[in-house]
Amino acid sequence: MSEICLRGADRRELSEVASVVIGWSLDGPSVEALRDRARKSESLQSIGRAVRHRLREDGYALLRNVPCSEDAELVALIGLVAVPSALGNGDTLFFDISPDSSRSEDVSGTKAEFPLHTDSTFFAIPHDFLGLACVRNSDSGGESIIVRAADVAERVRAVGGDEVLAALGDQVYPFYLRDPLFGHGIQLVPILHRDGDEWSIRYRRDILTALAERFDLDDIHRRALTVLHEVLADPGSFAVQVRLETDELILIDNHHALHARTALGPGERRLRRVKGYFLENSARRVL
Repeated sequence: MSEICLRGADRRELSEVASVVIGWSLDGPSVEALRDRARKSESLQSIGRAVRHRLREDGYALLRNVPCSEDAELVALIGLVAVPSALGNGDTLFFDISPDSSRSEDVSGTKAEFPLHTDSTFFAIPHDFLGLACVRNSDSGGESIIVRAADVAERVRAVGGDEVLAALGDQVYPFYLRDPLFGHGIQLVPILHRDGDEWSIRYRRDILTALAERFDLDDIHRRALTVLHEVLADPGSFAVQVRLETDELILIDNHHALHARTALGPGERRLRRVKGYFLENSARRVL
């Protein structure tokens, strides 16, 4: 389990960091101020290093004893590794996710299962990370499931062979483009491909299914999609399951891992979703 537990001293340090923006709105300057102040704390920086290691090794990091209801403290903590962005997250740094039948068109706002996917597929370059801060979970269900892209590639090769795996890296698969920096329309992108030393993935089965019929994919690319769908429908031992409890935060690498959610049981649930870009990707730091 990629688990990091904040100590009481860490919580107090975050509270002190947050005090630098008391009375400010959480805009670009205040986020920068929180990050600058957090950099001065070696204990907080050590947490940041641990989070980066877990994200690199496992595709996610689970943090316990996190002030999930405190905006500034949460931004300061996330700011150790990334820059949060309101763009593509409901135009707010923290978007509330709770079951609501009036939002049934958005699976994340219902009690239904949400199959494996990556977020922000409508961007030319999707967000680097997704975070879910738990204020309250349902009595049962609602577990997060994480699968690394590298494990998906291994399984695809085992099932379909090298040709199928290579085909998933071709820039031919249609996704919607809804990006204020790059325009609107349809983009053709790879699904699963090498990103330096790592495997990167972009995936939403519902979107691919809806669009693939409108585009003239050849046999190998249709076969590759079929194999990928089959692999992700039953990831088996590659999947890690995490149940969030109050004051727990999960950060997921949105390029190098997929995530899913099991159906929710009874009881109220409230998560706060945050998205953004890792610190090294300065070109995509958009608030």
